[in-house]
Amino acid sequence: MISLTSYAAQTILLAGILLVFTGRKQKIDAFIGIVVAFWVIAVIYIYSRYGAEQINFYSNDQAFHWRLLNYYLPNEGIPLRMEAVLSWRYPVILPAYYISKVGLDGILLLKFSQLVYLVLIYRLGRRFISRNGIIPRWWHVALFCGPIFIFMSTLALRDIAIAFFAASFMLESNYSMRIVGLIGTLLLRPHLAVAMIVGLGIGYLMKNIKPKFLIPVISIGTLLTYTFGSIMYFVGATFKDKIPFRLATDLFNQAKFIRLAANLFGLQFLTLLNTEYKAVDASVSSLLLARLVFFDTFLTPLLFLIVLFSFSRKWGQLRLSVFFTFTFFYGLVSQTDWNSSRQNMPFFVMMGLVAIVGIEARKASREELVA
Repeated sequence: MISLTSYAAQTILLAGILLVFTGRKQKIDAFIGIVVAFWVIAVIYIYSRYGAEQINFYSNDQAFHWRLLNYYLPNEGIPLRMEAVLSWRYPVILPAYYISKVGLDGILLLKFSQLVYLVLIYRLGRRFISRNGIIPRWWHVALFCGPIFIFMSTLALRDIAIAFFAASFMLESNYSMRIVGLIGTLLLRPHLAVAMIVGLGIGYLMKNIKPKFLIPVISIGTLLTYTFGSIMYFVGATFKDKIPFRLATDLFNQAKFIRLAANLFGLQFLTLLNTEYKAVDASVSSLLLARLVFFDTFLTPLLFLIVLFSFSRKWGQLRLSVFFTFTFFYGLVSQTDWNSSRQNMPFFVMMGLVAIVGIEARKASREELVA
């Protein structure tokens, strides 16, 4: 365990490096400046309070990353067997592992990587908005780089990296970046990569849907995609874990649909109240209060749903692709006990940006009619 002074110095050094590389013509972007300042204060505070035990703060995934950096990689090297490639999270772990050899703290480097990916998502979102002829505004940023992302950047996790790679695959216009996005997602969350491919395919097939068929087609498509995802979970388990194949059970009971709605709006913890599985050691009231702070976890999906059912041929395919990616992904995770808001972070980026474009497009249409 390093001293607080040394940890704070490393934190400030890394933040300074990021500001130097992201500055434009000696001018620091206001959002990036605010986020980096918050990150420095929060990261130092977490270390001052928890010390080495910070790896157990919020999520024990940080402890797994610590073991990868300090035990598995030093003793086993970089295994290329399929199991390790898909579970050792190489895109975020390997850079931190090698850079830590110069004396920087490995967990701090993982936190820094999440901050970097947050900045990359911010720039991706601005490019996407500008590419669609929209001037980026502050409220736009809140929908795809909101409070949940800023908070998660202070933790040594992989979720913001996954969100960046997934958004790159779904939203970038450059095909090289889309390939990088798919590979990155595959290495960090393989089932999400499969879900995105399925979602893009369904969106393409439904791109010419007529307005009068929008609601029934989406409703039927949701059930079919969810069912297909549930079945594919067991196909994947058979392939990966060599367990006998079986069909999903209890697909259409009330609990599954309540969980689907809860997952969409970031209220997963409500579905676990009467189970033995405890994802977060906190009261329901404190978790609901936290949703007011992390308003993007429910506001972004809500606006996306409104835009989804507001027919527009110009944006229809992308909206449907994002939505059916989510429903297929939910079909997969509905067969597990894991039910975390962190899983939705890639969808917050995609849904937020699609919602922004849809809202601004409708505003422009109304202004044209008034004119």
